[in-house]
Amino acid sequence: MSDIDTPQEMFETNCSTNSEPFALQNLGSYMEPEFSENCIVIIDPGMQIHNRAYAIVRYDNDMYFRQYLVRGNKKFLVPLNTQHDEIELAGEFEVVGCVVQQKQRKQKPLHYYHLNRTTGEMDFTISGKTKNKEE
Repeated sequence: MSDIDTPQEMFETNCSTNSEPFALQNLGSYMEPEFSENCIVIIDPGMQIHNRAYAIVRYDNDMYFRQYLVRGNKKFLVPLNTQHDEIELAGEFEVVGCVVQQKQRKQKPLHYYHLNRTTGEMDFTISGKTKNKEE
């Protein structure tokens, strides 16, 4: 049996020094309905966080999967499920990465960033889209 007791410890030993995208399982109902409990999310640690991004953030000795929102000069971690409270990021926090894709059982993977062929930049989509074959 492993000496690792918590999911956060497992993440820190396996993923925290990795600069490549990695997968995590969504636990809980905080991000429903967009992300169902137990769906798999792909995190890109190199993706720049921005307003409305789905992100994994380390704050106040815990890790959160929430939507990152900026309101004026304040920053928040907001669950999509309104039965849960949002968190104001009042101090130091670390962005582990942004969610770029999710996969749920028996569904096509949903991608949250797509190449804009006009501007050449990545566009963010709140409701993930299936990826075209030419992308």
